[in-house]
Amino acid sequence: MSKPTAEMLKKGYLLFPKVLFEEQMKAAKGATGSFDAFILVLTHVNYSTTTCCIHNHTFECHRGESVMSLTHWAKLFGWKRSRTRYFFNKMYEEGIIERVSNPYITHIRIPDYDMLVGQKRRENAREETDGMTFEAFWEKYHEVTRTPKRNIGRARREWKKLSARERSLSLKNIDEYYDNLKDTKYCMQASTYLSDKAFMNEYDY
Repeated sequence: MSKPTAEMLKKGYLLFPKVLFEEQMKAAKGATGSFDAFILVLTHVNYSTTTCCIHNHTFECHRGESVMSLTHWAKLFGWKRSRTRYFFNKMYEEGIIERVSNPYITHIRIPDYDMLVGQKRRENAREETDGMTFEAFWEKYHEVTRTPKRNIGRARREWKKLSARERSLSLKNIDEYYDNLKDTKYCMQASTYLSDKAFMNEYDY
C-alpha cells in the first residue's frame, strides 16, 4: 500500500455494506490495487474465533485473523504470488497487518479490525455515555493519588487492552487502592496501576 493510502486509514472511516464491495470485486475480477486488496483482506478475516487444524496441528484463529495461504490470497486478488507477497510485506512494515507466528500456514491479523468494522466506535459511544472514558480515569486517578501525570501514552495503551468490566473496576477502585497503600510514596503510576490490574487487589479489613 502506498504511503498516501496508509495515511488515508488514519483519517477516519466510512462504513458501507459488504455486499457492495463484493459486487465491485466481481465486476473488476480482482483487486485493482493495494487498497482494494486490503479491503478484500478485511472482508475475509474471521468475524469470530474458530478452531483450525492444519497438518495435525490444532490452533485458534481469532476475530480479525486469517489462516489462508499466500496462493489463496493471490487467487482472491487476481495477482501473481510475487505481487501478493510484496503487498503483505508492505502491510507488515506499515503495521496495517500483523504476522501471527504459525509454522504451518500464512497467519495474519488486522490489529484495528474492530475499529475498521465499526465495533470500537459503538463501544466508545457506550463508554462516553457511561462516563467510562480514559480521560475520566486519567483525571480521577491523579485527583485521588495526587501523583504527577506521567506516561499518558503507555497508560492509554494499557487502557485499550482492558475489557469494559475491567475499565469500570479501574475507575471504581482507585480510592480503595490508594487508601490501602501502606506508604503512599510507593503509589503506582496510572499506567502501572492499569497494566498490573491493581484495581483487582483484595484487601483484609
